[in-house]
Amino acid sequence: MKTSSIAAALLLAASFHPALAQGDAYPSRPIKLVVPFSAGSASDTAARIVAEEVREALGTIVVDNRPGANGIIGSSYVAKSAPDGYTLLLTSSATHSGIGALYKKPGYDPVKDFVHVSRIATIPLVLVTRPDTPYKSAKELSAFAQKNRLRYGYGSGSAQIAAATFSMVAHAPSDAIPYKSQPPAVTDLMGSQIDYMLADTSVVMSFLRAGKLNGLAITTPKRLPELPEVPTMAEAGYKDFDLVVWVGLAAPAGTPPAIVDKWNKAVNAALARPQVVEKLATLGMVASPNSPKEHAAFAVAQRDIWVSRATRAGVEQQ
Repeated sequence: MKTSSIAAALLLAASFHPALAQGDAYPSRPIKLVVPFSAGSASDTAARIVAEEVREALGTIVVDNRPGANGIIGSSYVAKSAPDGYTLLLTSSATHSGIGALYKKPGYDPVKDFVHVSRIATIPLVLVTRPDTPYKSAKELSAFAQKNRLRYGYGSGSAQIAAATFSMVAHAPSDAIPYKSQPPAVTDLMGSQIDYMLADTSVVMSFLRAGKLNGLAITTPKRLPELPEVPTMAEAGYKDFDLVVWVGLAAPAGTPPAIVDKWNKAVNAALARPQVVEKLATLGMVASPNSPKEHAAFAVAQRDIWVSRATRAGVEQQ
């Protein structure tokens, strides 16, 4: 058979297996990983760790921060992007679990508009205040709030729902102050513009270690080894507070399965490396490798939990 005939036969075979052909050729240019929150957020931190660790398998990954509207701006951008594997989204409980409880029309469907690639990590939330406040425990904060109305800040949908839930179960009347992301809220907390917040551990870990913030309770079944002095919500007196933030990866709906599988394998390989597990752990994150199918089911289950909590806490849709 002539060379030209062989080439034609190969092209014909590829045409019958387009996903395979795309998967084999992919990637041929830099990939954009959109983070719908600002630099320094838990999503941003996770994205940069993953981008660095999968570089050998997938080439250059460009982290593109597109914050705003509780993650809607960045998420909508990816939902409308071409499903070719060159634009992915760093998903989270904010963008794919609680968004339906906060907005009637967020501009994207967290289930239909995306195909899940993998979960990256789960991230506990920690109730934080300033060291100079008169309340040194969650119960003391609650008692103080009943006599002196407080203000909590939030920089994501999940943080908003978590803080509203705590305010409800702790009987701690508080005003909600919105931020584009969590880091600016932390800055205002330390500057006495707000009184407390439920923050991702990765965002406040360094401030807790430096003694610039106090941790009153954490949303894990057991105390976090990295923050052994911070009691669990159950230990603090709130047994039903079980909200945990998660971060993952998704691509636009219609992305070829071969590309999704390639990403999943690269991410899972990265999350199996001891140095990556340790790096995430120092930030309060727990590495959570899994399959696209497993993460899709997890995301839907989490959506139901977060929407239920938001409804109970009286969080109004916009």
